[in-house]
Amino acid sequence: MNLGSVLVMPVRVGLTAAEVALSVAETVVGTVRVAVSPTTYSALGAVGLPDTRNSVGLLQQISKLTSEDRGLGHALRPGGPLDRLLAPGGPVDRLTEPGGLLDRLLEPGGPVDRLTAPGGPLDRILADDGALDRLVSEGGLLDRLTAPDGPLERLLAQDGAVERLTAPGGIVDVAIRPGGVVERALAQGGVLDVLLSERGALERLLAEGGPLDQIVSLSETLAHLTPGISQMNASIDMLQETVELLRGAVGPLGDLAGRLPGRWLRSGKGELLPPH
Repeated sequence: MNLGSVLVMPVRVGLTAAEVALSVAETVVGTVRVAVSPTTYSALGAVGLPDTRNSVGLLQQISKLTSEDRGLGHALRPGGPLDRLLAPGGPVDRLTEPGGLLDRLLEPGGPVDRLTAPGGPLDRILADDGALDRLVSEGGLLDRLTAPDGPLERLLAQDGAVERLTAPGGIVDVAIRPGGVVERALAQGGVLDVLLSERGALERLLAEGGPLDQIVSLSETLAHLTPGISQMNASIDMLQETVELLRGAVGPLGDLAGRLPGRWLRSGKGELLPPH
């Protein structure tokens, strides 16, 4: 090994670190310049936001946003939803712990690995003429959803479903208020706690051989059955044509039997009557 290179290595590392620090500082300065430029404040005034160039105005704005009667303030209060989510032993802690739900999802051969495997469900969805291709094709589902007077436009219309959901006293307001559905779901022993607990519902769903694993296996089985189903469709078409041919042959025979004289008809013993 070159001794000179070894001696110079710390200097090189220091210079690299300094370059990175200068790049970060330059990015921050550029961002601050944009934030305090007259153009930025003109844009804020255009959309009706207050001018917070002075420290007092900025603090007042932050205080308003985090007040207890605002959603952000309620979420950030001590013992609130965010506090319970991030508490030691809480849902996020259990989700990200070693061997936890996230580890099992991302382990080799796990659900995410099977979903993203070559020829797997995600591969088939993204294939040419697959589900995603049909979704975004011209005249497809996405086109119909976003068409004028389509479902999306009706949802977002004045007095539409979204406006009623987010109105004061509406479903969303009731759900996030103190003691509401969201707070009860995040409480200790609540729905989210039960779902993410050890051997909980979500763990059983994602376990090896569990429901999600069986659904993925079923989709692969159905993919193998597709050629056989296509052949069965062809056989059914052939059978239908045969039935039509037989029906066409039976019709003339019935007409012929109707034209025979009565004395030619069979007797009760199955013998033909002699002609008189």
